[in-house]
Amino acid sequence: MLQGLTIQGHQSIEIDSGRFLFSCEELPVEEGLFHGSDMVILACKSHAVEHLAQTATDFLKPDGVVMALSNGLGHVTTLRRVNGPERVLASITTHGAYTEGESTVWAGFGGIGLALPPGGPSPLKLLGVVDALRDAGLDPWVHEDASMLIWQKVLLNLAINPLAALGGLKNGELLEPPLFNACMMVYREAAQVASMERVLLPSEEEFEAHLREVLELTKDNTCSMLQDIKAGRITEIEALNKALVILAEEHGIAVPINQTLAALVSACHP
Repeated sequence: MLQGLTIQGHQSIEIDSGRFLFSCEELPVEEGLFHGSDMVILACKSHAVEHLAQTATDFLKPDGVVMALSNGLGHVTTLRRVNGPERVLASITTHGAYTEGESTVWAGFGGIGLALPPGGPSPLKLLGVVDALRDAGLDPWVHEDASMLIWQKVLLNLAINPLAALGGLKNGELLEPPLFNACMMVYREAAQVASMERVLLPSEEEFEAHLREVLELTKDNTCSMLQDIKAGRITEIEALNKALVILAEEHGIAVPINQTLAALVSACHP
């Protein structure tokens, strides 16, 4: 970032370093940045949300909004606890990106889904965020149900990421019948938990069709969990299959496949 930002792939963008402000946790934040932001977006791994939720309070205006584009369950709850429910939007992203050398590769063009949790910001605030993201070319859309928005993305991550990571597979390889059947078994366990959480989901047939579509569209992609394992980084399993296991236990439901996947991926952590 000290040399600016270079984006390749879906779109080629060069952004000069003069457009950025830099800070380190070891150094004090510039005075002018405190409580001056209309919007704070946490574009981080799931395990960093708890810490950065607290940092967001330093930057947000009293009527500002904050959201986390991280994979997994529980981020809206974390942000609401730290920043107050009236400042938090539910959000997901389907854009795909990874770093390669000095560049960021925009590997897949998707969008940003947004929703208002109960007791959240005003609809007018939500529309302001939508306008800002649309002006940036990030293709935002609004979902009427915050829980459904999050769970629909999480179900895909649960079904794809750990199996691809443990098998060292490209997404498209999961379309092979034995592996695809395993993806659906992961989904069926998760759908039981979502039902106990009173989350309305599409039918199994609709999910299966969507899963096939996603795997086909991203067939050459290496999922983020596999990238993390290869790089020796902590994965997002705690916010995905492990989080599902904890919810299942609270409802007295057995999810042995998800529990096994969570244990195996955790064993790959540094």
